Amino acid sequence: MVCVNDGFGPGAADDTLALAVRLDELPRAAAWLESLAAREGWPERTLFTLQLGLEEALVNVISYGFPEPAPIEATIALAYRRDRGMALLRISDNGAPFDPTTIDEPDIPEDVEHAAIGGHGVQLMRHLLDEFSYCHADGNNQLILGSRLPDIERTPQPA
Repeated sequence: MVCVNDGFGPGAADDTLALAVRLDELPRAAAWLESLAAREGWPERTLFTLQLGLEEALVNVISYGFPEPAPIEATIALAYRRDRGMALLRISDNGAPFDPTTIDEPDIPEDVEHAAIGGHGVQLMRHLLDEFSYCHADGNNQLILGSRLPDIERTPQPA
């Protein structure tokens, strides 16, 4: 099964990065994303949004998607495509099936003293990203994060 309309079709020439299932891989993922942003000329907002989403998603996958210690066959793979006017990231892992897009909005506390710690990363992703979708195919979770890119040709240039 292939996830429908995710922009990552079979045979596509994606930019990819394989990660070990360890939190110390986060800086490597961030550096990969920053190099894509520099090469592609993303606006700062696009980079910030995708950095936040990628880090939140990876922390969740690494922390909760696999038993401790992660088995040898545990994998996380990142892929990038520019498609449909968006910078799209796909995070694939072979951990426990989990669809973060179905998480309910947390209750709004009366004040900061009653606010729950944690559980807000998914909400940040949902509100900041232009694309936030999930499917489970061929034994893998596939989370797509996307940020709309400005239409450079239509953006007024300074005179």
